[in-house]
Amino acid sequence: MIEKELPFFSVIVPTYNRAHSIAKAVQSILDQTFIDFEIIVVDDASTDGTKEVINSIADNRVRYIRNETNLERCLTRNKGIEIAKGKYICFLDSDDYHLQKHLDLIYKEIQHQNEPVGFFFTNAWDEDSEGKRSERCCPDFEKFNSYSYFLHYTVNPQRWAVHRNVFEKVKFDSEVIICEDMDTSLRILAAGFPVFQIKERTTIYVAATDSFTMNDRNKAAKELFYLKRIFSRKELKGKLSKSERNRLISMCHFHLAIKSNEEGLRLKTYRHSILSFFLFPRGYNGKTNKILFVMTLYSLPVIGNWIKSVIALKKHYL
Repeated sequence: MIEKELPFFSVIVPTYNRAHSIAKAVQSILDQTFIDFEIIVVDDASTDGTKEVINSIADNRVRYIRNETNLERCLTRNKGIEIAKGKYICFLDSDDYHLQKHLDLIYKEIQHQNEPVGFFFTNAWDEDSEGKRSERCCPDFEKFNSYSYFLHYTVNPQRWAVHRNVFEKVKFDSEVIICEDMDTSLRILAAGFPVFQIKERTTIYVAATDSFTMNDRNKAAKELFYLKRIFSRKELKGKLSKSERNRLISMCHFHLAIKSNEEGLRLKTYRHSILSFFLFPRGYNGKTNKILFVMTLYSLPVIGNWIKSVIALKKHYL
């Protein structure tokens, strides 16, 4: 008997309680114009019927495995990598989806580059809860310092196609469960693997209301913790721009100042505001200084209430 040739791509779909969206994600892969792939759905101990949704898909290219306990995204993706058969490994989160030529365009670029042991990524669209698309900021990789690019622009795993041999040396770190895309791409760079950008927008990042990005009030504190862990890595020492590191830490302190102010924690508001400003005086996105100044002013005892009263009175008589 002649063994079936292995697929060119393995597309790993980690999921947790996304029975409402995973069928669309998987179908977007099945609808690809390039058909030489397998799909590995790694269910991170869902409790909502995800298994039944996947089992209802009648296509032998779909493989389903399940974690007995919730292991988070990094270990879940690593489990998919371990059983993947494809030469290049791709990803898709279960609330997002690919456009039909995603794999085809990646395949053509891989062939153009003679199938290197490397890291490819495409550009993407953002989509809001109403289905309206906007261009995600995806500038030209070649015009930037490679490390600074991955620090400044989020390149989600759903945009990746990585040669399987890369993952023999670099995998997702289970101790970095937030900003793991940044962490892994930086370590792939540090390991010396080449990186190639495909400039077409081939995948859709959906702003799901139940995602970490949209729904976690402790997001800034968690990001601060994991960013510090990433920046302390030995293999990244001397490779990361101090300005970019400070910008990201400043961003976290800015959002922590906002949260502290909403909770009425005056001293924490001052502390995070000061740290945010002094780490990156321009403001992490160029718009934060005015917000920090006004917020800090309003939170001052007596003076803050007086300023609010004056502004309210002025609005009343205008």
